[in-house]
Amino acid sequence: MHVPQLESSLVSITDLQGGCERIQSTPIPFSYTVLLHRIVAVYCTCLPFGIDEAVGWARPVVVMVVSYAFFGLDQIGEEIEDPFGRDTHDLALAAISRTIERNLKRRLGETVPPALEPKNHVLT
Repeated sequence: MHVPQLESSLVSITDLQGGCERIQSTPIPFSYTVLLHRIVAVYCTCLPFGIDEAVGWARPVVVMVVSYAFFGLDQIGEEIEDPFGRDTHDLALAAISRTIERNLKRRLGETVPPALEPKNHVLT
């Protein structure tokens, strides 16, 4: 591998690390979270009144499906606020790092460590 290629790879990895650190260190204000929860709740509460009567008997079904989608999106947004945590649904940083380590050691001809295995069906 040539030095310029190595240097450009190192620069891009450093830039990516800086971006990840900015994501991790920028908290979402609590007031935004509360506002979003309330907007979703008010919207889903008012939704039955806004659906045309032409829908007929399917109105409750439409309201349930749309409300489920909005509450689901709200929950997903809350879950991905901290992608670098240690919860079950966070990014598997240890596994990603181990994959990078394995690839580099393979290229250098060194002994490759084993890949990380999931524990209780969760890859950390």
